[in-house]
Amino acid sequence: MANKRIPVRSIYGQTYCHESEDLEKVRKALEVFFSEKDIKQKTQPGAYGTKIRILSAEVKGRKARDLTKKILEALSELERKELKDEIRLRLSEEGKFYLRFDKQIAYKEGKIVLCDEEDAIQIILSLEGYPAKMANFLKSAREIFS
Repeated sequence: MANKRIPVRSIYGQTYCHESEDLEKVRKALEVFFSEKDIKQKTQPGAYGTKIRILSAEVKGRKARDLTKKILEALSELERKELKDEIRLRLSEEGKFYLRFDKQIAYKEGKIVLCDEEDAIQIILSLEGYPAKMANFLKSAREIFS
């Protein structure tokens, strides 16, 4: 993995903190992926007059490639196979590769575990692809998950 080329331009991550959740716990979960200084917070109105805090972060270049390596190394062989099998489902025409990770496990255990839950840490890899065509993004995704 050390010498593997990682064709990722940037990574954006976000998660929600509902009023019933402890903000510091949610922040700690996102810090499994991003450094504290990279995390930003904003508030938006939720259903029934509640407030939802959105925690997000974005890294580019080397930081994005290093984070991709960290994620790949944390995934089980089964999870990597699942991602490889689902490349076309998770990849947009703009070269964005969508992932969700378990927020509770990230907070409680500091581990990176794929999930399909709504209340998750959403990670979007912006892949390299020149020219910006689906075939080139698919090639980049396959290179990452092979």
